[in-house]
Amino acid sequence: MSKQGAKLQFTREQIERVARIYSSNEDAGRALGIAGGSFGRICRRLGVETPQARRAKQREAQSG
Repeated sequence: MSKQGAKLQFTREQIERVARIYSSNEDAGRALGIAGGSFGRICRRLGVETPQARRAKQREAQSG
């Protein structure tokens, strides 16, 4: 087995959809079979807003 392991491929559309549906990076990652941190990294690479970033933006808007 190589050090890099299996490379999973997701389309931008799949990542965007999962990011919209789930309320946390952890849940979104679990839905794709990857870790929450990996999901966040993929989102940043593709320029997709993560559930975590969406929540932070909502909290900021509510606080004024």
